[in-house]
Amino acid sequence: MIEKKITLNHLLRMQSGLAWDEDYTSISDVTRMLFMDADMTKAQGEKEAIAAPTEVWNYSSGTTNLLSGILRKQFKTHQEYINYPYQALIDKIGMSSMLMETDMKGNFVGSSYAWANTRDWAKFGLLYLNKGNWNGEQLFDSSWVSYVSEPTILSDGTYGGHFWLNANGKYPDVPRDLYSANGYQGQRVFIIPSKDVVVVRTGLAEDPDFDINLFLKNVLAAIK
Repeated sequence: MIEKKITLNHLLRMQSGLAWDEDYTSISDVTRMLFMDADMTKAQGEKEAIAAPTEVWNYSSGTTNLLSGILRKQFKTHQEYINYPYQALIDKIGMSSMLMETDMKGNFVGSSYAWANTRDWAKFGLLYLNKGNWNGEQLFDSSWVSYVSEPTILSDGTYGGHFWLNANGKYPDVPRDLYSANGYQGQRVFIIPSKDVVVVRTGLAEDPDFDINLFLKNVLAAIK
């Protein structure tokens, strides 16, 4: 039996060692959670440990919702929890279209149900490009950007701390310091510090149907 000694760092880097099947094409852990669970924060935590923390890397949206449940416990009231992301970040950077949905138990579904228009997602990217600084106000410590963009072991350079990376050169014509917030079916917020650029793409196609490398290559060529 593998003892669970899981830290927040393990969860943020998808290194918990807990079983999880992230398959949207069948009845799986993720589809059960999103379409059947009243409390989506529990699904990942109730799974068995198949490895010790850091021994495997496995992307899990259940882990993100587990973190949402942990965050909720930091507040005395549910209303404080609901207000927090808006007061601390969303309203401060003017993401006026942003809507974060909750599950039936009032937990933010951090893995999936956050909606905003393209311009507002660009504001989110700019906040990270500027290392947490928004018009002179430091909304989070700049070290957080270094943390999320550092490759997680066993992810083959594709994942940091809840952000996807290009550290392994998956997109060969794009700088390797690129990191991105990835949504379902090809929605992306790309941050490229070396080019001082944020690119937002909304759409319903992923690789190989949509060539991200070529898309970003052409965007970067156009803004030289």
